[in-house]
Amino acid sequence: MAFGFPYPKYSQRRTFNGSPDELFAVVRSALEDLGWRYKVVWGKDFEAEVPTAHWSWHHVFKVRFFAGGVIEAESHSTYSEILFDLGRNRRNVDKFFARVIDISTMPAP
Repeated sequence: MAFGFPYPKYSQRRTFNGSPDELFAVVRSALEDLGWRYKVVWGKDFEAEVPTAHWSWHHVFKVRFFAGGVIEAESHSTYSEILFDLGRNRRNVDKFFARVIDISTMPAP
């Protein structure tokens, strides 16, 4: 469970093999597979909305790319009155990276 002011968040960086274009395509596929509506920001990063689940809502998910195949994923709650996320932000990041790993290890057609 994360605590935050003005909002709780969780982020993590992982390193993957592949060109920037390949990693961009993998991230796009992962977000689409998860059903998270997204937009491309500044032509290279992603910002997505994570759907509402039970009592947890309004989570923004960001993906940034860094040199060397590093991908950073961050999930945060958008309401400042929500101080605890009950682990939802970490689960969002874990779910995203699990999907990225699945897609990136699939054999090419």
